[in-house]
This record gives sequence, C-alpha cells and structure tokens, in this order.
Amino acid sequence: MRNSLAALCGTLLVLSTSVVNAAGLQGDYVEARTADVFTGPCISNAEVFIYGNEAVMAWKVNQGDWKGTDLSGLCVAAAVRGTTTFSEDQPGKAAAVLIVDQMASPPQREALVKMAQELGGARLRNVVAVKTARMSLKLEDHQVSAADLAHSAHGMPHAPRASFWAAGLANIVTRPLDENDHFCGNEVITYAPLSQGVKVLPAYTLGHEFKGTGLNTRWNDPNCRSSFVGHFSL
Repeated sequence: MRNSLAALCGTLLVLSTSVVNAAGLQGDYVEARTADVFTGPCISNAEVFIYGNEAVMAWKVNQGDWKGTDLSGLCVAAAVRGTTTFSEDQPGKAAAVLIVDQMASPPQREALVKMAQELGGARLRNVVAVKTARMSLKLEDHQVSAADLAHSAHGMPHAPRASFWAAGLANIVTRPLDENDHFCGNEVITYAPLSQGVKVLPAYTLGHEFKGTGLNTRWNDPNCRSSFVGHFSL
C-alpha cells in the first residue's frame, strides 16, 4: 500500500511539473514607438519613412522559467533603433540596447537577454549594449464604465493603464484610448507589435522616453497613440 501511495505521489509530482513546464513563460508587455500605431491612413502615410524607427519594448515575467532558470517577477526591456519606419525597415540591421533587471542574478540576466531576443526577433540580434537598472512594469485593470461601453461601440480599443520605467534609462506611461482620441473617425491598428507571442491592444502614450547611450540617439515622444499594452507568453 505504501509503495502504491509513493508511486501515486511520484506520478502526481511528474504531472504537476509537466503542467508547470507546459505553461512556459507568461507576463505583461508594453511597447511604445515614435509613430502612431492606432491611426488613420492619412496620418500613417504621412509618417512612413520619416518617423517610427525608434521604440522601447518591455516585458515582465509573472511566472515561468527560461530553460530551467526561474524568471518570475523580473523585467527586461529593449530600446531599438531601426533603419526606417519599422513596418518598412530591414530588421536584421536594427540596433538595440537591452536593459535587464538589477534584481536578477547573473544566470537570470543571461536568461532574460535570451528571452528578449527570442521574443524580439531579428531586431534584437544586434545588441550594442546590455545595461542593468532598477525596473518596474505595472498594468492596472480598470472598471468598465458607461463611457467605456460607448468607446467600444465606436471601435475604440480600451487597454489597461500601464507604466514602465528603467531608472535613468527609459520609461513608458499609457492610458486607455478614449473618444477624444478620434482624429479622422476611421482609425485602425496600423502596425503589428514588435514582440512575438503577445496579445495586446493599442493605447495612448502619456510618456515615452529613452535617454540611455549606445544608439547614437535619444528620444522623448509623449502624447500620441503609439503604444501597445497587454500580455506575452512563450
């Protein structure tokens, strides 16, 4: 009987471990770029090849591990400079600065870099610098109000509020889009998010800044419809 119970417990442990491993990495994601991602064709056509070749992407792991290294609670971000507007650029020629959570151990930092490169794809191949910083990424769920329902009726996406900062290097602050963010009445999601494995909605950017070094440029581009907010999984 004891042997049977031991075998059963062992089986349950294996099943539990398999479920955890199957769940993979899951967490929150926010992105802001220097061009509207939710806009009308007249504006996007005016911006293409001129703006939109700079972005900050940030991930926070809520649970999961990268090849056996637990990353729960840690953040990683990338500041990216492309060759031109990201939808028209050469991704493999982009340059990136990665920022990893200073709370991470050396193995965790290495794993965070690999995770970001997996999710960011070709644009994160050319990493010119890896920096560490105090980091925070928060998404705030909101109560659905009558105003929210009215926005939905008019096709306005309503993402959670988000705030991200990497001390001394980068930040993003967003709010949900509202009816006042209609400029021409036929806005759509113009670009896909830069990260793979995400489920996101466009949002209004209250703050978006990169003030680090390594990309031969810095930017500060608030007050536009240039963010994505949501979750990622891998």
